[in-house]
Amino acid sequence: MIPPQELSHLASALAPSTVLRRLADAGVDEAPEVTVHLSGGQVLDGRPVRVDAERGEEVLLLETARGERLTFALLASVVAVEVHRPDRVRDILTEGRMPQPATGEPVTRLALRRDFAPSDEFPVRVDWAAMPDSADELANLDRLLRALRQVAGSVCADRMGREAWARVQALQVAHHGGARPSVLRTSDGLLVRADLSAALPRDLVGELGRQIDALL
Repeated sequence: MIPPQELSHLASALAPSTVLRRLADAGVDEAPEVTVHLSGGQVLDGRPVRVDAERGEEVLLLETARGERLTFALLASVVAVEVHRPDRVRDILTEGRMPQPATGEPVTRLALRRDFAPSDEFPVRVDWAAMPDSADELANLDRLLRALRQVAGSVCADRMGREAWARVQALQVAHHGGARPSVLRTSDGLLVRADLSAALPRDLVGELGRQIDALL
């Protein structure tokens, strides 16, 4: 787990309403428990499910962990929010400066090289010598490669997609500090760049899919 002091050092000073919107956008399965303080003194607990507009006012929907209670509150009445277990959403609270926490067994470089060996269907090329190798960075690389393989499978779901993908002779993956995941066309295929030391988009498959579709 990341040291709490490092998270507090890198966390952005976000408005309570911004925090709640972003946690709700992460999805109820990902959102941690929060304690919400209202201007009238009331205190609410639950997971942010969503923020919607109703008759010109933004309304926050909270759900308790087991789903036995829903709470609705005007977002404009929120004056403070406490985030429990903030490490789970450190990528949101630091605005991408820290990656999502790794889950499950640690990923190793050797396991990634085995799992993502180049093939005709997935001609991935990774410059392993230039790849960072901390646990979080390898977990990010694992996410990136799995997302690319999923996108490749979706592209090849029909004949036209398979013909387009056949022109990708090399799918290069590179670590690039400060870069959001981006896909560029090369002479023999595609180049995917990302900062593996920072947060990757939570909808990584959708982000890469949109960019690759536009280039094929």
